Amino acid sequence: MKKIITESMLAAVFVLTTAFLFIGCDGEDEPIPAYIQINDFETVSNNPTYHGSVSHKITNATAFVTDKTTNKTYSLGMLSLPAKVPVIVTGEFDISLDPVIKSNGNSFFLEVYPFYERFTGPVTLQPTVESIVNPTTSYIPDANFRLIENFEGTGHLFSVDRDNNPATSLEISDEDVFEGESSGRIVLDTSNNVFVVASNQLYEINMPEAGKVFMEVNYKTDIPLEFGVLAINALNDETPSFEFGVFAKEEWNKIYFNLTNLVATAGVNRFVLVIRGGLPIENGQFALNEAKVYLDNIKLIHF
Repeated sequence: MKKIITESMLAAVFVLTTAFLFIGCDGEDEPIPAYIQINDFETVSNNPTYHGSVSHKITNATAFVTDKTTNKTYSLGMLSLPAKVPVIVTGEFDISLDPVIKSNGNSFFLEVYPFYERFTGPVTLQPTVESIVNPTTSYIPDANFRLIENFEGTGHLFSVDRDNNPATSLEISDEDVFEGESSGRIVLDTSNNVFVVASNQLYEINMPEAGKVFMEVNYKTDIPLEFGVLAINALNDETPSFEFGVFAKEEWNKIYFNLTNLVATAGVNRFVLVIRGGLPIENGQFALNEAKVYLDNIKLIHF
């Protein structure tokens, strides 16, 4: 069963961790801490042709330090980045940080992202002294990128118009670009108020080999969106599953959808990726006369 990590649990972990590092005996002078300032992660490109964009939304990290002399390790717990951490240890250490994302955009599901490398670097700890850590990460070499769509070519992989309305198809546009020269765009109005687009390729995923399956998306949207899959059996019967959604977002955002359980429980190993949305309705009327959806850097990744 997947554990749900709440903000209160994170606070408890931090308090317990800090208490552990501050243990002392009654009657002794209170020890003076050293401080570690851990800044936000930077993602580094190691093979852009293979992995595409390195945009990220790493919000947290699991952290620990290891004494280089004794090889003893001290856990710093789950940290919200950036973070300033007091520790009552001194000397030469290695600090290790695992990049953590909000799985499915939910802050209650903080998860070490399996396709990012752990950061490890040296840090010298002295009382009252602040040591600054600027962590970096990159995609692991074992990441299997089954789909990368950055909308930079003359065509794109989400060209299947499942609603049979050419007016709501996903098109390449330079109107509002996240990075590069173009992004994907969908325009809706009251006469063309719903869209459903799908990938034009069928993806076979063997879960015992894939292990973890994620979909990454950069998006900016005037309306809520749903993301999911069509599971397709040997008879080409389709079973839709839309378990993931995002709310309207005025600025570009990044999200990581964990498709692992969805794919593992589908009963088949062939899938098409699907995205859909529509003008919201309030009191029987369209809440908007027009809406635009922008997408970029859609990726399907597994081991």
